Amino acid sequence: MPTFRSIVPNSLELLHSKRGHSPGVCVNGFLFVSGMLGRDRDLNVIPDPEEQLRQMFENFGLVLGEAGCGWADVVELTGYFIDLRRDFDLFMAVRDRYMGKPYPAMTMIGAAALAHRGLICELKGTAKLRG
Repeated sequence: MPTFRSIVPNSLELLHSKRGHSPGVCVNGFLFVSGMLGRDRDLNVIPDPEEQLRQMFENFGLVLGEAGCGWADVVELTGYFIDLRRDFDLFMAVRDRYMGKPYPAMTMIGAAALAHRGLICELKGTAKLRG
């Protein structure tokens, strides 16, 4: 049975202590990043769509960094959108600030609801651990 290591960056500690899940888990040479949201360290939803997406990527990046990974190590992303058609282009513009070629495998899905009102996207993914 594989063992895993929980990844909890300091600024995402409330996810672990209040929400009862790990922002990331390392197992078998991979980092699995939980669905990241555009919330601040106090779990408040950021109202501006572009800033919300930017914070979502920042939170994702915190988990990558805590595990010793970077954006180039990401092999797969899955995004869940309240309004995929409306927000996809903005998502891609923000993503391109963080990621470049080679691009990871991606799946984008429309969702009926996310955990809290005001959220427009949730992003989860997988990265290959270094070494």
